[in-house]
Amino acid sequence: MNYYEVLGVDKSATSDEIKKAFRKKAIETHPDKGGSDEQFQKVSEAYEILSDNEKKEQYDRYGSVDNNRFQSHGFSMDDIFSQFGDIFGNGGQYRQRQKRGSDLRVQITVSLEDVINGSTKKIKYKRQVPCNPCNGKGGTDIKECLACSGTGSRSMVQNTPFGQIRQNISCNNCNGTGKKISNPCQSCSGSGSMSIEETIDINIPKGVSGGMNLSMSGYGNSIQDGITGDLHILIQEIQHNKFTRDGSDLYCDEWIEIPEAVLGTKINIETLKGNVSLNIEPGCESGKVFTSKGKGVPILSSNGQIYGNGNLHVRVNVRIPKKISKQEKELY
Repeated sequence: MNYYEVLGVDKSATSDEIKKAFRKKAIETHPDKGGSDEQFQKVSEAYEILSDNEKKEQYDRYGSVDNNRFQSHGFSMDDIFSQFGDIFGNGGQYRQRQKRGSDLRVQITVSLEDVINGSTKKIKYKRQVPCNPCNGKGGTDIKECLACSGTGSRSMVQNTPFGQIRQNISCNNCNGTGKKISNPCQSCSGSGSMSIEETIDINIPKGVSGGMNLSMSGYGNSIQDGITGDLHILIQEIQHNKFTRDGSDLYCDEWIEIPEAVLGTKINIETLKGNVSLNIEPGCESGKVFTSKGKGVPILSSNGQIYGNGNLHVRVNVRIPKKISKQEKELY
């Protein structure tokens, strides 16, 4: 791992530039800000090395540092963030992320009628909710886990080509809860949650399309001493037997006879938004497309608002007879 590349600085960067780069990268990669633990650990490790003149000199010369680099100065996240108390507004302490229940996913099939008019779909699914008998606590006589001092995590030292790296892992003695339950709940076996089958109504907004995901916050799985996950709804759209959809526009084919194409006519098209009348001028060629504005699909914006409708495109085809009578042949 190249520590300079991790922080995005040159080898000639000053201590102030390294410090400024770390502040920026820490915000970008912090788990509470949408980053990952792995990325955040790399950024913290890079700053711990490059901010120390002795370690930086050894790293520049040999491409690594002494095997005991994390132990020589008692390296910890809190030591680093005590210098940056204003980054996350938590007094400089490295705050452990709050536990979160897992998300759930369901698939809902919608028709073109649902897309145009909106609809409400009722679904039934299973999820974990707080256990009723123990009120989600998992039992009684709950004490702080001695192995991790109630933090839910334990420090682990790992040997790498660059030496030893100390990182926090979930405590296996309390499964990351930070608590030990002497009298577990018999209903949930101490987990604090139970499985139920729930039926809910899902409002399908106008203008949705196949492949779109809708989210319902707090309808996923619950977890002890944490926040409930979300429910993600994947939209699957059924192909209509008459209209083809392309974004917010609809397309369809209509057929007329040769005399109608020659002399002109008027046709009525039954759509999902009411009837549409088309005036066919005399001499209409087969394949001509007529557009009716605002007769397509509602346009759904990213913020969930509707702003107008797409168009309906009707291709008029002239039907050519395969067999004709002698009299028809003479007329032609």
